[in-house]
Amino acid sequence: MKKESFPDLLKGILLILIFSWLFYDSLRAAFFLLPFLWLWNRECRTARAQKAEEQFRKMFREWILLLSSSLSAGYSVENAFGQSYRELQLMFPEGGIMTDELKGMLAKAGNNQRPEVLLSEFAERHPLEEVKSFVEVFCTARTSGGSLNAVIQNTASQMAEIMDTRREIETLLAAKVYEQRIMTVMPAAVLLYVRIGSGEFLEGLYHNPIGTIVATVCLMIYLSAYLLGKRMVQFEI
Repeated sequence: MKKESFPDLLKGILLILIFSWLFYDSLRAAFFLLPFLWLWNRECRTARAQKAEEQFRKMFREWILLLSSSLSAGYSVENAFGQSYRELQLMFPEGGIMTDELKGMLAKAGNNQRPEVLLSEFAERHPLEEVKSFVEVFCTARTSGGSLNAVIQNTASQMAEIMDTRREIETLLAAKVYEQRIMTVMPAAVLLYVRIGSGEFLEGLYHNPIGTIVATVCLMIYLSAYLLGKRMVQFEI
């Protein structure tokens, strides 16, 4: 199990225990709710992957700008890779996928592998549109003798526009995302409030077949509404 997934697992188990108590008044029901732990872990993995991809896009764009600056200063392509890697490490001291990739590419470059080959392999590992476009144009300019610096600057400009558009959409959706999170918590919060303040109103829901069925249906509707609401505030550019 990955280190970062362990806290998510603990949170998922805690949520299952809370739902077992709220909806069924029995912690034994947690055993029947364990399959939902897979759904929780999947959502957490998706959220981590999206965060890592956004960080990768940001680092990739900054690397392109640093590479362009190094080429403008008169570095060869091979030396510009090394210089941009060192500067990127200073900008992102915590590291990331992009710095790890550059470290690997520099190690292979030391074995006389060409930058075009290294970038083509890099694009295969990260098949994002920005990466593929940059690598294709870079390799074409390298083989045809075009201006690498102009190519890199143009690519960086296009990526900046895409990231700015994405940021504007995120700003517009921020209020909706906040509302979706509140609406996700509210049903469980209301049930908790009633359970603590007026528990006798829920006595008919617990420890009988009909109440168990009703609670299960409500829980399914609750989870379905959560997933639907989350999908509605997601977007792709």
